[in-house]
Amino acid sequence: MRFRRARLSVKRAIFIFILTVLFSVSAFAQENSGEIVEPQPSSNEFVSDGCTWFPDGNYRDCCVVHDREYFAGGSSKERWRSDKKLFRCVWAKPKFYNKVIAPIMWLGVRVFGVPWLNTKASWGFGKKKKSSDKISKQKKKQS
Repeated sequence: MRFRRARLSVKRAIFIFILTVLFSVSAFAQENSGEIVEPQPSSNEFVSDGCTWFPDGNYRDCCVVHDREYFAGGSSKERWRSDKKLFRCVWAKPKFYNKVIAPIMWLGVRVFGVPWLNTKASWGFGKKKKSSDKISKQKKKQS
């Protein structure tokens, strides 16, 4: 009985430690979170907010490149490569917490970046924005 309690308390301690690290990293990793407008060769409408739904840290440049690739969209292989490139870029940064953040960020973009979610951070969001703009312009012309 004592062994089970000890094992349970170790699991709780590990869980609390991981949460503490994640929250402290997000608290100290914040940089300016204003939107950056960067032109892309195929579109001048590209806008990046840095690391969407994640604190901006010393890896913000990785997120902006990743946003540019998500804006353009493409095949599922291209999405996989883009997410892998984000992981490697964040992992390569010099701070210790980047080794913790990289897999969490990778998992987040794999789960929440799917094209059918139709969010501002889903794969190919620039194409969806353009098509919705065309539809709204057509509706204005009709009325």
